Amino acid sequence: MSNTVPTFADIESARRRISPFLPVTPLTQSVSLSDEFQRSLFIKWDNKLRTGSFKERGALNFLLSMKKEELSRGVCAASAGNHALALSFHAHRLKAPCHLVMPTAAPLVKVESCRKLGAQIVHKANLAECLEFAQEISKSEGLTFVPPYDHRVIVEGQGVAGLEILEQLADFDSLIIPVGGGGYAAGIATAVKAKRPDVLIMGVCSEWALQLRKSPVSKHPLVTPMTIADGIAVKTIGAVTGPILDRMVNRIVSVSEESIARAIVMLVEQEHTVVEGAGAAGIAALIEGHLPREYVKPLVMVCGSNIDTNLLTRLIEHDMAERGRLLRVRIMLPDRPGMLHTISGIVAQEGANVVQVMHDRFYARLPGHVEITVMMEVRDSSHADAVVDQLIKAGLPTERI
Repeated sequence: MSNTVPTFADIESARRRISPFLPVTPLTQSVSLSDEFQRSLFIKWDNKLRTGSFKERGALNFLLSMKKEELSRGVCAASAGNHALALSFHAHRLKAPCHLVMPTAAPLVKVESCRKLGAQIVHKANLAECLEFAQEISKSEGLTFVPPYDHRVIVEGQGVAGLEILEQLADFDSLIIPVGGGGYAAGIATAVKAKRPDVLIMGVCSEWALQLRKSPVSKHPLVTPMTIADGIAVKTIGAVTGPILDRMVNRIVSVSEESIARAIVMLVEQEHTVVEGAGAAGIAALIEGHLPREYVKPLVMVCGSNIDTNLLTRLIEHDMAERGRLLRVRIMLPDRPGMLHTISGIVAQEGANVVQVMHDRFYARLPGHVEITVMMEVRDSSHADAVVDQLIKAGLPTERI
């Protein structure tokens, strides 16, 4: 397999290779998000493949391009999750041994899914160490190393999504694609620009990844940095993908962790779909206003759904707090029976819902008193104000925290 720049014809060949095994992912208009952003907004749901992300096209195209004897010896990859999932799933289908090297901080849901597919997994501290070790064992054990993004055959496979777009949607003026190492964006842009050079293509990376690229290298950090968009948390754009992005992608913008978190919750609330951080990056770019106003028919690529449920819960709760739908108050009262009953009665009367109570006698600021911290669900900030007002009117010294 040579590693030259892929062409539109190469991507068409890749589609013929992989289409018997993969469905075309849906593309729909989002009425609610169109209203939200005042644009006619469409979404390509590349999170709907079997393993929950776009990575299957590239991994499968690579596997089907290998010789039978290479497949029988096995494949190896380094990945934080989605590439590992895609490779292990299709290697299992093709009866090829699969060896994975994953960071210790890789999402548990992705690690366990790979293990269930029969992959042999080794953990290293970070992705850089994973890549180094994966290449070492590939050489020593005669395995074929399957890169996550920086290879022509991977890019060709990802470009099949671009062919699908051209057949599914005629009227769009812009395309928003998450960018990690660049394989996804490079493939799609190559396909789309060949037929629609007028379309603005905007790549979206995370501010976290940009900061990581600027930070001093620490091989064994005491605290491993964390991002909610691990799928695009890549330290470098690829040598193969970089020049393609330079030619085909009109602009690349970065988005904050806060906007990615808001986008994840927005997709849950308005599209009833669970999406991981990388998959929500395109919506985050719209939240931050990166798409110029003259582009009114954007197509957003939603590329993955493999988010840890504990993280999703925390993001939803954080979003509720940010939007004034959670209220937390501290009330200092004499430590005697009936005080908690008084508080809960007022809260119930005001239509709020208690979700957590902390009852602290030991560190109360006044002797003989108790500090009660109450967290409750409210409708909005004005409802929160009304609850606090009623607690104060009842003679309960209430402090918002």
